[in-house]
Amino acid sequence: MTRVLLAWEMGANLGHIDRLRSLAVALRGQGHEPFFVVRDLARVHGRLVREGFQVGQAPVWLPRLANPPRLGNYSAVLASAGWLDAEGLAGLVTAWRSWFRLLQPGLIVCDHAPTALLAARGQSSPVWCVGSSFEIPPTGGDSFPPFPGANAADCPGFDAQLLASAQAALRLLGDAPLGRLPDLFAGARRVLTALPALAHYAGYGDEVHWAGPSFVADVGADAVWPEGPGAPVLAYLDAAYPGLDAVLGALKAAGCRVLLHAKGLSPAAVARHEGAGLRFSPTPLRMDAALKRAALVVSHGGQGTVAATALAGLPHLLLPQHAEQAMAARRVAEAGLGLALHAGPGPDVTTLLRRLLQERRFRDAAQGFAQAHPHVQPQRTAEAVAALLTRELGTAPAPVGDAHP
Repeated sequence: MTRVLLAWEMGANLGHIDRLRSLAVALRGQGHEPFFVVRDLARVHGRLVREGFQVGQAPVWLPRLANPPRLGNYSAVLASAGWLDAEGLAGLVTAWRSWFRLLQPGLIVCDHAPTALLAARGQSSPVWCVGSSFEIPPTGGDSFPPFPGANAADCPGFDAQLLASAQAALRLLGDAPLGRLPDLFAGARRVLTALPALAHYAGYGDEVHWAGPSFVADVGADAVWPEGPGAPVLAYLDAAYPGLDAVLGALKAAGCRVLLHAKGLSPAAVARHEGAGLRFSPTPLRMDAALKRAALVVSHGGQGTVAATALAGLPHLLLPQHAEQAMAARRVAEAGLGLALHAGPGPDVTTLLRRLLQERRFRDAAQGFAQAHPHVQPQRTAEAVAALLTRELGTAPAPVGDAHP
């Protein structure tokens, strides 16, 4: 038996816990002992503790930076994790290493945990990074590649700001410096829980394994659709999204039958919008059942929702709120699987919605995508990742090959 430390440091909602939980179930079934060190303990009881897993609090960056620099690549992610503060970063690394000493893991798995990854440099345990391509960017260049809207020529300057503070933190710790910022991932094995066509970045080489998408499709509330004639639209939206009223108004004006989950939506907002053609679900829905009856999906562009929608053969209206979602929306649009609302001048929600409902090419492209990936199932992703990890641990009976979708 090997103890496996499963680290989650950044991000919100349930995607990281669900991805690691599926992996932990597979590892435990092979006789290993998973231990979770996670960002948000408020989410763990129903999903982890009840399953018999042990959990602890991850070291996370709490202060808010005043006037943070404008960064247009993965360095922005590191900045939000505290990497602009050398002493603060040194403290976080020290805390992660305390976990490593306490648990003595035989394997460390980092899920959106860049500071844990930095702390694992020089440790005896092998390290794997598991996550979406946003969380594991390509590292072949001298700097991390740009986000949408940023210039590649500016990326070395972005990285330089973070590299300087990281080097200062490493000096405080007595550690060897990084040669360049992408060297953060040097020495770690990397597994992308994504489909290449929908990955946030292009340009990966043989240094990564593709394990397929990771999302939970068979857990959640039953999908109870409004009755009536209009097109059934499944919407997963943020209750705080500034354009929520406009989106729901456009859907109602189009005569759609809408089933909506918007976490945290106030009773007043529900009362304002709910009617014959719009039904709210206070809890997440069982996606596989809901997608079978939907004609269109509206979301902000979370990778799990993007993958589930594409594999169900449905067009997608995306309303990105930040860089990660904008990157996912760009890949969906490039594949002809949907349309995205972008900031600034351009088509409004009503125009995009009308196109997706009326132009057959979006549904044809989505159905073609689903037909081209008939054997991709999210439950196989955890099994594929677990197979790679057990090969690392030396417990697999024979190599299984990389799990390309």
